[in-house]
Amino acid sequence: MATVGSHYIKTALGGAKAKGIDTRALLRKARISDKQMNDPNARVHVDLVAKLYSSIAIELNDEFMGFTEKSLKVGTFALMADWVSYSSNLEELLQKGIRFYNQITDEVQISLETEGDHVYFTTVFRRPELDFEHFYIEYWHVIWHRFASWYIGKPIKLLGSYINYTPLDKAEYDLLFRCPTYLKSKYNRLVFHRNYLHEPLIKSQRELQVFLRRAPIDLLTIPGEDSSLSARIYQLLEPKLNRGVVVPGSVKLSKELSMSEQTLRRKLTAEGTSYQQIKDNLRNDMANKLLRDRSITIASIAKQLGFSEPRAFTRAYKQWMDVTPREYRAQRLGRVGFK
Repeated sequence: MATVGSHYIKTALGGAKAKGIDTRALLRKARISDKQMNDPNARVHVDLVAKLYSSIAIELNDEFMGFTEKSLKVGTFALMADWVSYSSNLEELLQKGIRFYNQITDEVQISLETEGDHVYFTTVFRRPELDFEHFYIEYWHVIWHRFASWYIGKPIKLLGSYINYTPLDKAEYDLLFRCPTYLKSKYNRLVFHRNYLHEPLIKSQRELQVFLRRAPIDLLTIPGEDSSLSARIYQLLEPKLNRGVVVPGSVKLSKELSMSEQTLRRKLTAEGTSYQQIKDNLRNDMANKLLRDRSITIASIAKQLGFSEPRAFTRAYKQWMDVTPREYRAQRLGRVGFK
């Protein structure tokens, strides 16, 4: 799914809004416009949605995004992912991941049960009333489904989704899980065939680090199903080993994709994005990564990202993040006076 309906963006902001966070600033940072938010039929590209989700978590320092009584520090999912990466198959990965979360937080309890050929992945939140529009339970199950599918290198076909509420947007819910939905259930759970439990993990540690660096982008699409044009462009522009970002103009890119520049623009618009947004997202993500390394100067980062001079990079970064590269570095590393 290359785009997400505006409903899921509004509901995602509920936890942050309840905590007193300026949600309009979060939307600006993710480059999601008021026009998109005011249009109930608008669809927003997953890259921008992922940026918003990430910004909410970082702003609150809470991977539960404000939908639980007690927060879960940013970085917890990455720690869990690294621990379960040494599992031999999917069953071991899921069991380890469940033990991890059940041990470190009381806000959510997860279980994995097998009955005959069916596996039930069940989640119970301690205070479900805080997730008042049911955003986080859906997002939580999306995360686990996509993460498990990614690790075995194939989409896990769900046999059913059981929920104890009525989705606000049934059509969007169906897009998320692609399976029959059963309402008025006692539990919130996903069901799949037990054969998947024996699937080996095929991803390397290096691939996991790339996955985590991109998160939550890859958690919003079903592995192997994002055949969108924007996904193809990201693959083309992804920096190669020991090389900076090389960003061709739209004319050259359209030729590489064997289409006209007008067709390129039209197709990206239909996916809720633009070539400029894709370039900005790519540079923004890479800049944030490089800024965490104190030894790399601002001038060097600007050069690696293809900017003509550091001032041009600083202006662009301020538009992306509402802070300068130096300010971001100081905030991330908790100190000032860097190069």
